[in-house]
Amino acid sequence: MKNSIVNYSDTKIKNNLKRWFDASTNEDKESGKNWYKEAQEFCLYLSKKYDLDTYTCATVVSCLSPNNKWGRNKVDAEAVIVAHKNGIAPESIKVCTYTNNKLKAFRCLDGELIGETAPKTHAFAMNVGKLSSDHVTIDKWHLRACMIRPTDGVQPCVETLTAKQYRRVERITAQLSNEYNLKGFEFQAILWVAIKNKWNR
Repeated sequence: MKNSIVNYSDTKIKNNLKRWFDASTNEDKESGKNWYKEAQEFCLYLSKKYDLDTYTCATVVSCLSPNNKWGRNKVDAEAVIVAHKNGIAPESIKVCTYTNNKLKAFRCLDGELIGETAPKTHAFAMNVGKLSSDHVTIDKWHLRACMIRPTDGVQPCVETLTAKQYRRVERITAQLSNEYNLKGFEFQAILWVAIKNKWNR
């Protein structure tokens, strides 16, 4: 497929991300800058309610996030935590993401850490749980912003990355965020809001 990250130079990716930032509205910027702080507040709520470490709650949220809307992601995270607390088997509850991700969320509650071999899940947990400025969550929306200009309209893209490709896009995004005097997760979230609004998704 033409729209695959392997076909784009660092300069092209950077220019497309800049275009999306420049196309973002003031509301997009405000919403993006606050997104991870609000997500962390949800994890703090779970932490206090269920006597868990905030980062552990963030790992559950992260595991359940793929192809899951944020509102449902929160519902699913609390459901998994409640089930785990009450000794209910993973098979007995339903979530709106993949079964393997649900099982991984249960393992996180058993003390398993998310390793850097799962770069997106790890980065999202670090961003939500610790507001880490050393990690950038590269999801399908960010990949779309890397390859599709705001004026191009909705186009199909290859939306998966190897670990090496992930690090490349993360590095480019982190460099750009510094240019805009933003943390990586703030810059990424602004683009996430902007492209979703532009594509009406």
